[in-house]
Amino acid sequence: MIYQQNEYYNNPAVEAFIPLAQQPRFGTIATILSLLFISGALMTAYSKKSIVPKFLVYTFLSAIGSILFAIAAIFVSNSVGVYV
Repeated sequence: MIYQQNEYYNNPAVEAFIPLAQQPRFGTIATILSLLFISGALMTAYSKKSIVPKFLVYTFLSAIGSILFAIAAIFVSNSVGVYV
């Protein structure tokens, strides 16, 4: 029991990498950017280019859009989950 109490008081305080007050702003920015990248990927898919450059551009744009959407989901869930 004493060991558990000492361990609790000896642990360093955990601080957020990005403050909670700024996370909704970053979530909104990441959502807008992800929608732009994914829209660009869809426009690339329906373009008249040959298949190889179209595939490379589509892969790049969709990967960046997916990563940004994942980041946006984390930021929005953190900021909304605290206030619910």
